[in-house]
Amino acid sequence: MSLLIEIRTAYFIAKLGTVSAAADALGVHRATVMRRVDLLEAELGRKIFRRHSKGYSLTDFGTSLVRSAEMIENEAARFVGLCKLSNEQLEGELIIATPYGTAPTVVAAVQEFQKRFPNISVRHDAVTKIPRMEIGEAHICFFFGPRPEIADYVVMPWQSHRNKLYAHQSYIDKYGNPSALSDIPNHRFALLSQELFSLPNDWIRENVPAENVVFFSNERQTVWRAVHEGLAIGSTSEHFSHHNPEIQSINLPIPNYKSETWMITHMDTHRSPKVMAFLNCLKDAGFIGKFDTDMDAKVMPQL
Repeated sequence: MSLLIEIRTAYFIAKLGTVSAAADALGVHRATVMRRVDLLEAELGRKIFRRHSKGYSLTDFGTSLVRSAEMIENEAARFVGLCKLSNEQLEGELIIATPYGTAPTVVAAVQEFQKRFPNISVRHDAVTKIPRMEIGEAHICFFFGPRPEIADYVVMPWQSHRNKLYAHQSYIDKYGNPSALSDIPNHRFALLSQELFSLPNDWIRENVPAENVVFFSNERQTVWRAVHEGLAIGSTSEHFSHHNPEIQSINLPIPNYKSETWMITHMDTHRSPKVMAFLNCLKDAGFIGKFDTDMDAKVMPQL
């Protein structure tokens, strides 16, 4: 037990940056924190911190130790949260924000969530930018693109998406399947609005003449439908094509893009019972950390 306390102490120093801050968070004297670190280093026979005039910095071994300690701390917090949930009745409203056209996966998790906590209502907002979570515009936000770096926001990986260009078989029967950039002037393209993150759509903007873009939308599902109806070539995920056998991959030399989706909360509400309950539902249902090609068909729109 003592070793776990000492490891947790080292984790708090690394997390908070100073011995004094760690002591305040742990509710002990500064000298106690320093003594625990000395005991831990003696027990392990390895240096965890480098001491210098500005404080403590992690050694390579210390970085590995703190990474493991963070996992232990997070699991412990999750366990405590589950214990609290079992002893209280949750109610009120949970606000979830997602980019346009990406709600189906979340809705599948909401179904399980409300089976467990029927007194909580869920409000979904489709957004084009991350809401101001510090003032309650959302409790949980799912978002595409580079990892957001926003002070006081907790950012976690959610899913990875592989995206390519596709067309319906009826389109290919009429126009053919382009295989070279020189074929582009003979084809029609559907494009997602620029404010919505999508690497394949960026490729279309850079390589396809404006007169060949015949359909625009600020809603992903609408672009998917345009592809499904044979209107044009467009960007969709591999998961969409997997569940729609008439959707064919386009032969143009475009990279097979992989984009990340992030799950975002605010530090003030991240450990709240409602947020923890929903995150646990996502985790238990296997909706966290998978490629969308691994997801069940029920989370995709029926076109």
